[in-house]
Amino acid sequence: MLIMSTAKNFTTAATPPLAYLLADVVRLMRRDFRARATGLGLTPALARLLFYVAREPGSRQTELACVLDVTPVTLGRMVDKLAARGYVRRSPDPADRRALRVYVAARGEPLLARMAGIATLTSERAMHGLNAAARRQLQDALATLRTNLSAEG
Repeated sequence: MLIMSTAKNFTTAATPPLAYLLADVVRLMRRDFRARATGLGLTPALARLLFYVAREPGSRQTELACVLDVTPVTLGRMVDKLAARGYVRRSPDPADRRALRVYVAARGEPLLARMAGIATLTSERAMHGLNAAARRQLQDALATLRTNLSAEG
C-alpha cells in the first residue's frame, strides 16, 4: 500500500519530482526540435551525435558511445551513417592504432549551423517568460546538477 500511496503522491503533487520534470522538459524540447528539423533528414539520435562531435572534435568513438549512452557497435553504425553523407570523418588515433577519432567534415558545417539555429528557437520557446537573470540561473543550476551526477561516487 505504501508504494501505491507514493505513486499517487507523484502524480497528484503540484510540483512533480525533479527527475520527472526534467524528463518531461527534455522530451518536449526534443519534440519541438524534431518538428522544426524535419527537413534536415537526420534522426534525433544522429543530430545529437553531430552536436557532440562538433562540441568535442576528435573524440574517440568509445567516448561518444558513453556520452550518448549507446553501445560502441550502435555508435559505430551511427557514425557510418553520418560519414556516408559526408557530415563527419574518422581519423586514426595517433596514440592508438585501434582507435578512431571523429571530426565534423566540411559538408557537416552548414548542417550544424542550421541545427544550431533550430536549437536556439527551441531553447527560446522553452525559456519564454524567463528574464536573462533567470535563464542564467537555470543554466547554472542545470550545469551544477550535471557536474554532481557526473562525478564518481
